[in-house]
Amino acid sequence: MAKERRRISPPKFLQELPRKFSNASSGQIMMAIALGSANLIGALVLGSLLQDQTLVAQIGGVVALANSLYVVLLGYGSAFLSIPLVRYFWVQRQNQKITTRNQDRQQRAKALAQVDDTVQEKLAFAQTLTTQTIVGADDLAYTTETDLTEQEANNKDKLDEEWRRRLEQRR
Repeated sequence: MAKERRRISPPKFLQELPRKFSNASSGQIMMAIALGSANLIGALVLGSLLQDQTLVAQIGGVVALANSLYVVLLGYGSAFLSIPLVRYFWVQRQNQKITTRNQDRQQRAKALAQVDDTVQEKLAFAQTLTTQTIVGADDLAYTTETDLTEQEANNKDKLDEEWRRRLEQRR
């Protein structure tokens, strides 16, 4: 038969999943921290070497370029470390809220399981509505795969039987 019915058993409560900080492994995260730290320390060392502006002007070339890009390098190194750090603490705070919400849902599910008979009857009735009907090709009235007149010609016997059944029911 084209129609199958199966029972869907929903979980007692929907549990919200915690957020992940990163999909990277802990080794990859440590390497990123090391790279960011080296970049920031290098920028700070470069800044201390560029303190004497007269020497920078005398040497010129690459040193003058490094002097002009110093603020950018320092900003990049700081942002490379600080943005993920801020995001890490934000994710931790979000996960604490998620944990609290999940605990509240679990408590409500326990309270719902300990209700009186009238509510149990209503829940049992609602459970009967969870059956799912699977519709097959035989159950379709029309499809967009073929022309309408062609479908009616192919389903003539089925349509006639449906009309006869409806007429029989009205008597």
